[in-house]
Amino acid sequence: MKNMQATNFLLKFFFTICLIVVMGGCASYSKQIDQATAAFRDGDFPTAEQKMQEVLEADRNNLLRYMELGVIRHELGDYSESNRLLEQAYQLSEGLFGTSVRELMTRASTNAGMLTYKSEVFEKTYIHYYKMLNYIFLAQGDLSREEKNQLLDAVRIEGRRAQILLDERVFQAGSYEEAEEEKAKLLNQIMSIYAKLNGEVINPRELTFRDNAFMHYIMGVMYEKYGELDNARISYERAASVYERGYVKQYGLDPGMVDQAKFDTARILKSQRDPRWQRVASTISNKDLKNQLNAYLPGQQANLLIIQEVDLTSPKGELNLIMKLNTRQKQLEIRPLLIGTREEQGYQLSWFYYLYAPKGILDAVQRIHQEGYYNPNEIRPKTIGVGPLLSVMEQVPGLISALETGVRLAVPLFYYDDPPFTSRLTVDGHSTGSMMDADNIAGLHMANTLVSAQSALTEAMAVESLRLSTCLLTGMPPFGCSLAAAATCMADTRSWLTLPHTIRIKRLNLPEGQYQMNIISENKNFRNDERFNAELISGKIQIVRKRTIYKP
Repeated sequence: MKNMQATNFLLKFFFTICLIVVMGGCASYSKQIDQATAAFRDGDFPTAEQKMQEVLEADRNNLLRYMELGVIRHELGDYSESNRLLEQAYQLSEGLFGTSVRELMTRASTNAGMLTYKSEVFEKTYIHYYKMLNYIFLAQGDLSREEKNQLLDAVRIEGRRAQILLDERVFQAGSYEEAEEEKAKLLNQIMSIYAKLNGEVINPRELTFRDNAFMHYIMGVMYEKYGELDNARISYERAASVYERGYVKQYGLDPGMVDQAKFDTARILKSQRDPRWQRVASTISNKDLKNQLNAYLPGQQANLLIIQEVDLTSPKGELNLIMKLNTRQKQLEIRPLLIGTREEQGYQLSWFYYLYAPKGILDAVQRIHQEGYYNPNEIRPKTIGVGPLLSVMEQVPGLISALETGVRLAVPLFYYDDPPFTSRLTVDGHSTGSMMDADNIAGLHMANTLVSAQSALTEAMAVESLRLSTCLLTGMPPFGCSLAAAATCMADTRSWLTLPHTIRIKRLNLPEGQYQMNIISENKNFRNDERFNAELISGKIQIVRKRTIYKP
């Protein structure tokens, strides 16, 4: 008996060592394209393009390849080619939804990274963002009136496409107004209390992507630029509403975006001689904006919008787990397997704790307030009762033994970082204040990964159990099947990495003329000056877009 226990212990120990070695050899998507993103950071866009094409050459990555290369071409100033690539991305994305049973079966025989990349809804909105900018910058060239009109029509089409996409999302997920009404219901308040008592610190309903305030704001700018004032006002109004009712709080944006969108709504109304501008103005809290609005004379000044795209978005990583069967307790136990640097391991541990580990409210409060906390032994495993299923498991020869040894699972996590620097704008050497965070793409990625975390774990458990069972039915020993399954297990960590981390804006009304601008981006160890000239014309909107890369 003792010899058998010793043998089992040695097998499990050897399995764990092999598992760690296998995991060390697995590379996430962000690791695979490190050379491409490094070249992008250095401004070597041809090399970034080449490396991106090499990593994403498989057909399953077509959508992601078109999106990544579309941004690179945008950075190169090749707006026509950027639009060609992004149009291919749009057409492809229209037919890609959900995960089918067939795809899960494919994943069981390979891994999640071998499935067709489908993109997230918020990523799809940025296809239209870049296409709108491309058309605008093309229209600023030396073209005939007919050619310019064609480009302006194309801008409108992209705006309509983005509008349809966001309207569909609101229909599916509910608006921020509906979310607030639901939150106020007694049943939801009671459920919230019990969730907190159970230590559930993540509420997927509060993190769900519902709408994109920044995209509505940009659509308002586009409509206004080309004289469609009614559409511009509607877009600004919706942007203000979405920012105010939850978007600012949900993604950690600048509260000033609420007043900015309201200001532009009122400005359009005043241009149309619509007395409702005064009612909108009364809801603006910023006194300077109120004063500007009172003094505003339509067509007398130029309008400048500066868009700063901050660095690159954060990458997805992989959380490795081991699932074991405790036959005595008749339950599956899932624990984290930590790899990487101590900082990465701490992040992985926190991710597992918040999303999967059992805990009570006191546990959660203690954990949240302990800075530098790192003790894997104090984290209890996630447990799932399998009593009624044991008889089914016993029908697959060796499955019980393999589950007792352990099965590797892999699910996505998101390595979120705050924006690496602050930004401010000077005009002719005079400060105009800070740039405002208008959208947080890294935050959108983070929230989406959190919302899908439970379903990702469920899928991983089902797929790896199926993979293990299939292997055992071939007659291979349980230990060998566990190791073979572990070697091919991989989470899908692909995402659109050339998107910026954050988007900041500054909007100014200035007299007609030539101006020297400087976007100053800095932290205690970094400073970047982005100097440029802008020629402003009264009654016209000038759009300037800059990408600032963090190079400490």
